[in-house]
Amino acid sequence: MQNEEADSQSHSTPFTTKRYPSTSANDGASIEVIRRPRGRPPGSKNKPKPPVIITQDSEPSMNPYVLEISDNTDIVEAISRFCRKRNTGLCILNGNGVVANVTIKQPSTTPAAVVTFHGHFNILSISATVLPGNIPATNDGFKISLAGPQGQVVGGIVVGPLFSAGTIYLMAATFNSPSFQRLPLEDDPRQSGEERQQSPPELSGLGDSGHPPPAGADSSRIPFYSYQSSDVIWAPAPRQTPPPPPPY
Repeated sequence: MQNEEADSQSHSTPFTTKRYPSTSANDGASIEVIRRPRGRPPGSKNKPKPPVIITQDSEPSMNPYVLEISDNTDIVEAISRFCRKRNTGLCILNGNGVVANVTIKQPSTTPAAVVTFHGHFNILSISATVLPGNIPATNDGFKISLAGPQGQVVGGIVVGPLFSAGTIYLMAATFNSPSFQRLPLEDDPRQSGEERQQSPPELSGLGDSGHPPPAGADSSRIPFYSYQSSDVIWAPAPRQTPPPPPPY
């Protein structure tokens, strides 16, 4: 018995000893060795984890919008009220519809080139950027290109109200908290003065009126939408009479 106890104590595996009473006077005491399990219990690593619940999604920086503007509505005022009510910025990408009696400022060299067009005009393109209240405002305004009933195409910066002559649909995107930066940066090694000294290449050819530009005039500053009486109204070209048949 002493040998068994010595062997059990020298064994590296932990154990528990139990002593059972003898059933007869001739039987001695017996020892039962119970081994303890090692390591993790089976299935301890496969316990179900609690699900991750997202209570609030992150707000996207830009949201697309399709704006429907009803008939006889000032488009400029409606867009401005929409941005003020939601305290958000808006970038108009394009639109379609019909507007009436448009007053636009032509991007020409003269400062007071404001023209009013009476009648109905189809919107070819329209763009604008309305900044939130905490961002310095710009003087770009609404830029629009229109097609008249006789095929004339005019465009410029909208001055005053812009009334719809039917349902207008605008494709736009709202944005919040834009980053405002002034360029060029103060630590920029490039000097803006050197860039200003490089004049753009001059355009060669005829002017808007069909005649060459006067001497000394910078032809590169010719406006894209320059209002001329011959440009706004495009009269249909007269039909040319066919040549007489050759004599036989």
